[in-house]
Amino acid sequence: MNYIAHLHLAQHTKTSLVGNFLGDFIKGSALDDLPLDLQHGVRLHRQIDTYTDTHPVVLALKQQFPKSIRRYSGIVLDIYFDHLLMQHWQHFSAIDVKKHTLFNQFYHDLALLHHDISPHFSRVKTGLLRHQWLDDYEQLDACSRAMQTVEKRFTRPTEFAQQAMGFIHENSAGLQQSFLHFYPDLLGHSALFVSKLIK
Repeated sequence: MNYIAHLHLAQHTKTSLVGNFLGDFIKGSALDDLPLDLQHGVRLHRQIDTYTDTHPVVLALKQQFPKSIRRYSGIVLDIYFDHLLMQHWQHFSAIDVKKHTLFNQFYHDLALLHHDISPHFSRVKTGLLRHQWLDDYEQLDACSRAMQTVEKRFTRPTEFAQQAMGFIHENSAGLQQSFLHFYPDLLGHSALFVSKLIK
């Protein structure tokens, strides 16, 4: 899953927003150097990604992608699911949990984090705090921009964003239905995982 889903699941399980965000940046034994609340967030992040990657609904969706971009299907779904979560926020959140309030709390907490994790993390953190672009995922165009950003991270020239967005437009109804079936499972699994993690 991508940034917004991880923050939403952190709020749902009452774990650290920043810890769940850090999951993509903390590698190996570096986890042990973090405060316990951040460790729990990172562990939940990893569990969320593992569960998502092996869920039957997600596996079936990946097979529907054109072969030419299927290897990037996990990236595309992670990004697009953030957009769908923004579209269906109230369906999966308590009435008093406002997305903008959650994002503002995350920006505040992230600004207070002074761990020197990696140059990549520092760039992402700086960009997030400066531009506060999580709200952009309300619009589908944000998915295209996010995919284009990911393309630039590959060492070899990689282009999948344009074809992926075409696939999304052509299959939006089915993708949305699959997300609405999958996400409640992820909410339940995340809550169960945290209940066992924090005893």
